Amino acid sequence: MPYPREIYLGEVREAELVQHIESELVQYYMDTSEHLDDLIQWQSDYWAKPTKKQAIFPFKGACTTVIPVTAIAVEAIHARTETQLFGQQQLVAAQSISNEWDEAQKPLEDFMNYYLFRKIKIKSELSSCFLEAEKFGTMIGKPGYERVVRYGAREINGEEKNFSVVYKDGPCFDAIPDSRFLYPYWAKDVQSSDWVGEEHSESPYYIYQAEKAGLFREGIYEDLMIYMENQMSGSPGDDGKKFDRSQMDLEHTKYSIGKNLEWIEFWTAWEVDSSDVKKEIVIHYHRDSRKIMSIRYNYLSDLRRPYRIGKYFPVEHRSRGIGICKMNEQFQRSITTRHRQFVDNATLANIRMFKIHKLSGYGNGEPIFPGKMWFLDNMDQIDTIQMGEVYPSAYQTEQSDVIYSQQRTGVNDVTLGMPQVGTPGTATSDLARIQEGNKKFDLWYMRVRDFGDEVIMDIADLYQQFGPRNLEYFYTAAGGEMVRAFMQLPSSYIREGIIINLKVSSQVHNKVLDRQNWQQIAGFLNQYYQGLAQLAIPLGNPQMIQLIFTKGLGALTEAMRQILETYDVRNIDRIIVKELDLMLKGQIPSILGGGNGPLPLPSGAQPNNRVTGAGEATGMEQLLSLITGNREGGGGNGSRIS
Repeated sequence: MPYPREIYLGEVREAELVQHIESELVQYYMDTSEHLDDLIQWQSDYWAKPTKKQAIFPFKGACTTVIPVTAIAVEAIHARTETQLFGQQQLVAAQSISNEWDEAQKPLEDFMNYYLFRKIKIKSELSSCFLEAEKFGTMIGKPGYERVVRYGAREINGEEKNFSVVYKDGPCFDAIPDSRFLYPYWAKDVQSSDWVGEEHSESPYYIYQAEKAGLFREGIYEDLMIYMENQMSGSPGDDGKKFDRSQMDLEHTKYSIGKNLEWIEFWTAWEVDSSDVKKEIVIHYHRDSRKIMSIRYNYLSDLRRPYRIGKYFPVEHRSRGIGICKMNEQFQRSITTRHRQFVDNATLANIRMFKIHKLSGYGNGEPIFPGKMWFLDNMDQIDTIQMGEVYPSAYQTEQSDVIYSQQRTGVNDVTLGMPQVGTPGTATSDLARIQEGNKKFDLWYMRVRDFGDEVIMDIADLYQQFGPRNLEYFYTAAGGEMVRAFMQLPSSYIREGIIINLKVSSQVHNKVLDRQNWQQIAGFLNQYYQGLAQLAIPLGNPQMIQLIFTKGLGALTEAMRQILETYDVRNIDRIIVKELDLMLKGQIPSILGGGNGPLPLPSGAQPNNRVTGAGEATGMEQLLSLITGNREGGGGNGSRIS
């Protein structure tokens, strides 16, 4: 599906729109310049890169180590987040609201996990979101639509022919850096804000592809290339590039960001006509040349702005949160200073210098080695001078700062899996510490799931709106027809979760836990139906007995299917009795009642339907003998029905 159509406002109206965008951006950059400086400083704290290779104060060769307290906490939290979210190989869980869609839950889960991991490759983008939130306090994600077309040529029958390939076409997801996210600092919500946007930085080839795919206006690539050749200057609001340059300095990268093209994506409400109604639009705008690259109406089904925001630790009445870098800002500096003092003190305490009498006859090049004998006229001619004493106070103050840092971030020896310092506690006390320490992480993981729920629903809604790129999945994958039926529902049904609610998989949906739960449930089901059969047999009611058999067959077969799915077993239908499902749905003749249709209840008191021939036990009797443990096919304890 191509991009939605562009709109043209005319030169005068577009000039007014450009002026509006410029006024908002100028004010934004003035308000957020200090926030960008904080981001640069926090990133530097995370990298913990020494400012000097060799210190000359208080003496040459003094300690320059930076203790990476922030990095230790961030990486511990990030490892737990990713392993808990992605370790189960199942990101999406489907929960049906309507009983009629129960059978679509598993196929829809498989499809969404396949699409997110294989097509969108969402794992790396979500990882960037989580990592930035853990470091800086805020994560920004953008579910959207993307279309990329590539062109080539092939020689066919001796003749060269041009052709095109649709490389990407469908929903996508991008992690938006906080340094490039444009959002009024006073605003509390993206959807109610006057405007929202982001800074883009891409290669000229990307601009060419986007123009060919229909994202940008025709001819914009050539216009921007001419402009770039004539004027290579920085953008008036290049804050995003400022952060990128600082990052490249940390990575020792010398690539010039100026080779990329910078432009603004701006979502706002604007009076595009004389109706006096502000309509939702999205603008791509090149600030250097003040050129409009594209204008189109908001193409999302519910006119939402596509950005989703999550926080590591909340700040009251603010859309941005607090990250570990901010929490550890003062402690990392204090711990680093104390550690350097401690190391320098120990270095000086272990340094020895020699005082030698001028007339001793020894010079600077005199070798020193163990067992060397010095022949002196006076025993006071050679002696040592100690540079300092060992003072443990620096180490003690460093440890107190470490404790304060652990209390603020919630990352300590227990969560890091390290042995406890000092006298070890009991197992009960350690377990209690772990449970209490997990509460701060549980708060963060709850926000991760909320963020993921919004992203998953947005992507499903975009898939329904723009349609699939390939239809093969619906005809080849198990349950593909159910997935297609779900995607054909109105967008509001999908977005609001009216039929099936899509959300991030939790521990309840973990396959290992599912396996254990279903193994226990299967045992309970077996006992339950055996007990029902034993209670129903003395009553002599064949309808009741056959109903128990019918439900028992379906329940035990479904339990076995669920267990095999948790083991990722292939060809499950070849293992279980698939015909029972078809029989219950009326798709094949019933072995109990004959003919097509669901398993019937007998109309008379003597259901003598035979499975094979005369003189053999009925199908009901055989099933009854299996449930009650009687393998003789009837008789005894009132089990024979006549």
